[in-house]
This record gives sequence, C-alpha cells and structure tokens, in this order.
Amino acid sequence: MNFSRVKTYSSISYAFDLQFMEDISQAMPLNQKDVLLDVGCGLGILTKLLSKRVGKVKAFDNSPEMIKEAKEISKAENITYSVGDATKLSTNEEYRNSFDKVVAHFTLHWMKDYKTALEGIYQSLKPGGQCFVDTGHQSPQIINTITLLNCYTSPKLETFMKGYVHAYYPFEGTADNFKQMLADIGFKDIECKHTVIAKPIKYNEAKEFYPNFMGQLGRFPEDCREEYIEEAVKYVWDTGHKDDQDHNFSYLRCR
Repeated sequence: MNFSRVKTYSSISYAFDLQFMEDISQAMPLNQKDVLLDVGCGLGILTKLLSKRVGKVKAFDNSPEMIKEAKEISKAENITYSVGDATKLSTNEEYRNSFDKVVAHFTLHWMKDYKTALEGIYQSLKPGGQCFVDTGHQSPQIINTITLLNCYTSPKLETFMKGYVHAYYPFEGTADNFKQMLADIGFKDIECKHTVIAKPIKYNEAKEFYPNFMGQLGRFPEDCREEYIEEAVKYVWDTGHKDDQDHNFSYLRCR
C-alpha cells in the first residue's frame, strides 16, 4: 500500500472500520481484561476502536510512517505501538503465549508468506485465546484493477518502473482451503467464510481511492506523480469501469 496517499482514504476507511469493529466484537467477544495484539495496524483507526473494548493493545506495522500517523490518531494510554514484521512474529519471544485476542485486519494479503504470519499469530495467543483475521481473496474486478494500476507504464516514466513488482497476494483457494491451513497450524474451533463487498464508486472517488494501491509512486519524482496518477486511473477506468459500477472486494474472514 502506498502511504503517501493512504490518508486521503482515511475518512472512508473509518466508516468501514466501525462496521468491522462490530463484526469483531460479535464474532470474538472482547472485555476489559483482554490483552490484544493488532497485527498490521496501519493508520490505527481500528486500533483506537479496539482500545475502548479491551484492557491493553499492542499494535505494530512494518511502516514507520504508518506507526507515526497511528500515534497521532490515538494517544490512548493502553496502546503500545511499534514497528514490526508480521512474518517474523513467531521469532518474537516477548509475544509468545502473551495475548488473549489477536486481530489481523486486511493485512495478510500484503505478505507473500502469510502462512508464516498466521503461525506467528497462533504462537502469540495464550492457551484458549482467540483471533480474528480477514484477508483479500481472488475477485476478478479488484485483482484486475490493482494489476492494471501497478503495471501501467507512462513513456516518460518507464525507466522508474524497471524491476518493480507489486506486493499483493490475495488468497487463491476456497474458504475451506483457508480453514484447513489454519487447522494444520493448530487452530481449533475455526469459522471461515467468503464475503464480497459491493460499493458503487464514481470516477472522482476512484482518483482518490486507487492511488492507495499504487506502490510504484514512491519511485517517481514528486513533480511527476499527479500526472501519472491521472493517466493510470483514466486508463484503468476506460479499460473496464463505468460510472456507478460496483467496486467488489472479495475477502475471507476467519476466527
């Protein structure tokens, strides 16, 4: 995800996170005795909401810029922020068997090795602890959109695109496949379902939303980025999007 643009989406993200907060609390009851780990906390919007339902939250993200922003969004005394890599969670002895609850909200699909991250989540839970994870799933529209956005090459900026590979790894199997992977790791009492969010999106909204997924922007000189965004979004839109078309995001949710 591209941090330079992610804050432009924060207002919409907040509305989604409010809904996900309710989904989490219904699927995995929270209480003031809980110590919770928030894996890949991003801007910390959901972290802030979680902190009001539990005793302590430890939140980490692999982006120092995200953590800096998260600290501004919530200065709650029961939140501890840090920079960290979810795929190295299993080697963190401080976290082993330490958490009553773990949340990994739309973070696994940014990792190629998300099974290792899930193994780390399992090891971080106390005996009898619970986790709630959701991750991007194969959905033709969203995958094609993200692929097109990250493959678009402007003749003027072609040099900056050499060697660029976008890191987006949606789960390719079924909900049952994901459930089996969790069982193989050691999770018990698993519930897993496939959900599709359909949200109408207009072109002007797309210009604000799509750049969040354009990781290549950091390679370009700043004075070229806005022109590139305009070209790339128009290209993707003209390739298959129409005004008011539903924007479908397919994901797997497990607890």
